[in-house]
Amino acid sequence: MIIGYVEPLSRAWERMKNILWRPFNLGKWLVLGFSAWLAGLADGGGGTVWKGISDDDLPGRCNIGNGDVFHGLGDTLIWLPLIFVVVMAVAAILLAILWLSSRAKFIFLDNVVHNRAQIVEPWHRLRDLGNSLFLWRIGFVVVCGLIVLLLLILFFAPAATLSFSDALGGLSFAAMFLGVFTLVLFGIAAAFVALLLEGFVIPIMYKFDLKATEAWRYFLPWIKTRPWPFILYSLLVLALGFCFAFFFVLLCALTCCLVAFPYVGTVILLPVWVTYRLFSVEFLAQFDPGFDVFTPAIVPAEEE
Repeated sequence: MIIGYVEPLSRAWERMKNILWRPFNLGKWLVLGFSAWLAGLADGGGGTVWKGISDDDLPGRCNIGNGDVFHGLGDTLIWLPLIFVVVMAVAAILLAILWLSSRAKFIFLDNVVHNRAQIVEPWHRLRDLGNSLFLWRIGFVVVCGLIVLLLLILFFAPAATLSFSDALGGLSFAAMFLGVFTLVLFGIAAAFVALLLEGFVIPIMYKFDLKATEAWRYFLPWIKTRPWPFILYSLLVLALGFCFAFFFVLLCALTCCLVAFPYVGTVILLPVWVTYRLFSVEFLAQFDPGFDVFTPAIVPAEEE
């Protein structure tokens, strides 16, 4: 079995032109772009502005030099309920975005597969798939967070302790370097899993009406027996991502950052998002005709 990379990308490009340009329909673009924007809500970073805060700006600062330790501690405790409320509110917003994005990923895929632009009907019909994906993504985020916390404890806590001794300073730097290297490797592995989820597991869920864990169980044998095609696919997506980043910066300059606005930019760049969504399903269909989301569901043979 010969796995191509340019050919599925070319087929995805042709399908995109049929969906968006033959014929052109502004209303279809706006609705399809809205589903694409919702699907990517939890994937984009979104700008975060960090402000430097001096020690004097911290609420409830303990002024030990003036003997106001208990007074400072009391001020800190006063702020704790507010901090807790803010943290819980942010967590609730992030969970809502993750849930909305999980539901919308299947809506966008459904619209692309059937060459239409709908929101309400697939929102209800694909509810269970979206909820299953949402729960899996929560578990993935929690596991990744725990692993990162464990790595920080294993490498950076001992490094901070060793740094107090001049004799062990070199060992401290070595531990920190090893910790950073391990975190980078874990970040690459987590990004690879996220790419497989987006590109292949979600289409398998959609095709065969499977829950997320069941779709992973069905997909993993293909990864174990033929890992290199998927690794090369991820490297190609990375290269295309760099090209897109350059194109995005250029387009920002030409449109006075209009493409950077939420939803508006998604509609303008809709050909890119539709092609990217189609690329992975066209690539997956090469392994077995049963994976083709454009044909009736026929369970493909599992890889031995």
